[in-house]
Amino acid sequence: MRILVTGACGFVGRHVLDELMRAGHTPLACDAVKPAAAHPLPVEVHTVDLRDAPALKKLVAELTPDACIHLAGIAFVPMGWIDPELVFSVNLLGTINLLQAFHSAAATARMLVVTSAEVYGRVPGTHPFSEDAPLTPDNLYAVSKMAADLSALLYARRYGVHIMTARPGNHIGPGQSSHFVTSAFAQQIVNIARKKADPVLKVGNLECERDFTDVRDVAHAYRLIIEGGHTGKAYNVSSEKLVKISVILDELCRLAGVSPEIVVDPDLYRPLDARPRLDASRVRKELGWEPRIGLSETLADVLADIERQT
Repeated sequence: MRILVTGACGFVGRHVLDELMRAGHTPLACDAVKPAAAHPLPVEVHTVDLRDAPALKKLVAELTPDACIHLAGIAFVPMGWIDPELVFSVNLLGTINLLQAFHSAAATARMLVVTSAEVYGRVPGTHPFSEDAPLTPDNLYAVSKMAADLSALLYARRYGVHIMTARPGNHIGPGQSSHFVTSAFAQQIVNIARKKADPVLKVGNLECERDFTDVRDVAHAYRLIIEGGHTGKAYNVSSEKLVKISVILDELCRLAGVSPEIVVDPDLYRPLDARPRLDASRVRKELGWEPRIGLSETLADVLADIERQT
């Protein structure tokens, strides 16, 4: 299939392009910006902003893709409070513009709209949350993602088109921004290992638990969903395991062979928050997906990637 990938220059987008090419598909890369010269993509990048509805419709009409994996959006949760207008204009209205563009110019194409497990909120539970669980977002970023998710599924019902959504948990791996905890730790650890920084590592709340899945496993799930997912369905993508942030830190230090002093930085500290565990049995049972990359391998690759860049 010729598959349009929005947000192709981003962390997940690059891995999705690789996954699609390995599987024999033809990815069509789309992003609001061109890739940095130091990090080129293996395919041409079509530059378009999701907020520019006419330009988006024109691009879809010219490319006539068979499918679309929609990754583009604001991915940093705190931005929902910092700049809510930007977050909603990109995450919600940008998604609606894309849905409209495909409805007009490529109505038979398959579409996967990637949102977030944040749509379930922070309601703790004794059982993992399935895709049928109530959506109770508790931050503006999550509200924008919930609205995009529900809009996509509504288009599927209203127009009978091949649209699905994916609700991934936290994913980590090589190429992730240092805004995110794993890469932030890894950058500090690499600097300490190379004697470029004092052996002091600043952290936030190490007791928080997150569901971490390797980004390459996530990309694999997206490929399986776009190939064989069922119209109008949402799919959780998750390792189904909660891991304490302290475990991530300890393993990164072990892999790098460093034992820094750990200092809690008040600016990084967040109160302990409960996150629901996700039930990913739908994508496993219907499409045969399984996580293939263990946590230690992921963290070793994150360290290696940062070492190559510094």
